[in-house]
Amino acid sequence: MSKRVLVVTEAGDAWPSGWVRALIYKDLFRDRNIQVDYVSRQSSWLTSLQGRPGLLYGRLLNAGLGGVLGRLGAVVARGRENLIVRQALRGYDAIYLQKIGSLELVSALRREYAGRLVFDLNDALWLPAHSGFANGKVREILSVVDAVTCDNPHGLTFARSLNQNVFLVPDPAQVEMIDQYRASASKSNSPLVLGWIGGYSTLFNLFPIWEALEIVFSYHEDIVLRLVGTGHNPLLLPRFEQVRFSTISHYSRSDMAREVLGMDIGLFPLFDVQDSLARGILKSAIYMSGEAAVIASPRGQVLELIQDGVNGMLANSTQEWVDKLERLISDHELRRRIAAAGLETVRRDYSLDKSFDALLHALGISDK
Repeated sequence: MSKRVLVVTEAGDAWPSGWVRALIYKDLFRDRNIQVDYVSRQSSWLTSLQGRPGLLYGRLLNAGLGGVLGRLGAVVARGRENLIVRQALRGYDAIYLQKIGSLELVSALRREYAGRLVFDLNDALWLPAHSGFANGKVREILSVVDAVTCDNPHGLTFARSLNQNVFLVPDPAQVEMIDQYRASASKSNSPLVLGWIGGYSTLFNLFPIWEALEIVFSYHEDIVLRLVGTGHNPLLLPRFEQVRFSTISHYSRSDMAREVLGMDIGLFPLFDVQDSLARGILKSAIYMSGEAAVIASPRGQVLELIQDGVNGMLANSTQEWVDKLERLISDHELRRRIAAAGLETVRRDYSLDKSFDALLHALGISDK
């Protein structure tokens, strides 16, 4: 008899983590003869409506529409929680709670469901900046479930203080999806594209390299900066002076694939704070999947992924960022070699299959 798994996401694919850490595995569950059902606690549509507005719509949200949608979403979520608890009683071998922001739901499942309950922790949800998530009850959630997964060792260290059953489940680099667009993509050496992919809530991480970018752009007229996922508020960006840049406010998975395949150099700057240490390495892995030469701050798990000068480059100070960027911009062969090594790294160590195997281990599910 095949195993059965219930995957509960917070809002489907409205949040990137819902796709990368849950929905992306749908076909693999089927291929391994494991029955899987997906359900979300919040409405994906309402969450997307609040999180990805256009400029005019954003003003309506700030004027009060956001509060109305938020209250409506809360009502929908409460109703869905009751349905999820009832569904949990249908004979599942494990339930995977991917970034669920409700202690009430987790506690209800713990009371009613006798099987393995696994919570996925990411994005440094325990830090003060995320106190609104689960009403600040993340610690209580971790102490209730049977096991905790996380995409990076720093998060596991925190989780282990509350739950001894912790599992590292690396985010897949999505190289398989990007491969579908690779044949139709081409990089042009003129202009050379420096790229950053993220979201408007993490744009602040560009500030550590603002000065370095200004210096490098003053040296070169044939380079541009492409920023993917900036949202609609220009005040979140550095006030660039000499940096020539373009932006895309939001992006789909296909947009992401095409954008990264057009980048020559991928930028992953971080501050030296807890939030950075808990961010994992997905951004660097995506750059590697698109054959962009990665340059990153030496923080957290990045030090495990990147061998400086081999499959990427590490830069800490402003001068190091200037020097490393100059080398990558000026030396086409070095840039090509590092990009090729990065692609080999993610194919070998961050494939979809490897991440899925780690998730099955955490769920206590064997596909044999």
